[in-house]
Amino acid sequence: MGLATVLAAVLVFVQPLAGRRRYTALVARVAKDPAARLRHYRRGMVGEWTSVALVGVIGLLAGRTATSIGFQSPNDPSYTVQLLAEVAGLLVVTTLFMRRPRLLDPLRRQARGFLALLPRTRQERLTFAVLAVTAGVCEEVVFRGFGIAYVRFLWPDAADGWIVLITSVCFGLAHLYQGLRGVVLTGLVGVVFASLTLTTGSLLPAIAVHAMVDLRILGLPDLARDVIPDVAGQVTAPTLQHHPED
Repeated sequence: MGLATVLAAVLVFVQPLAGRRRYTALVARVAKDPAARLRHYRRGMVGEWTSVALVGVIGLLAGRTATSIGFQSPNDPSYTVQLLAEVAGLLVVTTLFMRRPRLLDPLRRQARGFLALLPRTRQERLTFAVLAVTAGVCEEVVFRGFGIAYVRFLWPDAADGWIVLITSVCFGLAHLYQGLRGVVLTGLVGVVFASLTLTTGSLLPAIAVHAMVDLRILGLPDLARDVIPDVAGQVTAPTLQHHPED
């Protein structure tokens, strides 16, 4: 389990600081570089799937199957389907409500920790949709699938409440780039995802809800407009100049 311990240590002690550094660099570049946000999305997806690949390698070395991290049918499939339908409906209703103009400023304040990440162009929105689904799958595999299994390995008698707390704190820290408010809010969301996983006995419902929550951002108004300049597609005069050495 040495590799598992290394992955756990990276998730807790390295990834939060690295994520904050990457976001700070994005904020500095996004107003000047039209492709910065897309590159950030793509690198994020590579990182997410790399973590999942490591979880797979750990499982193979330990002789475990995918069911050990929750890739199996829920205990009560019909109830789970009903629950997911209700969550989807709630997300649609709340998203439509939050499109009201008077809520724009409060939403901006709530999203101030990740404004630079929000998509602006059509290509960014399409890529962000893929990123949202990627996050739903990969972060659940890492923080709920691997995370819950690893806590149980270290603490076989741990109550579900402790498992939920520990994995949710780690999930919140992974969003350190959003500031203290973001850590707390995502930690609370992690409580929901971990509870859903333990209650249903499956990782699949949490993956679906996580992806829907992230995809909901595409239904919100452009919170970054007039805050972060949109330079995508613009070409400055110096770029059009011909240089003899080209």
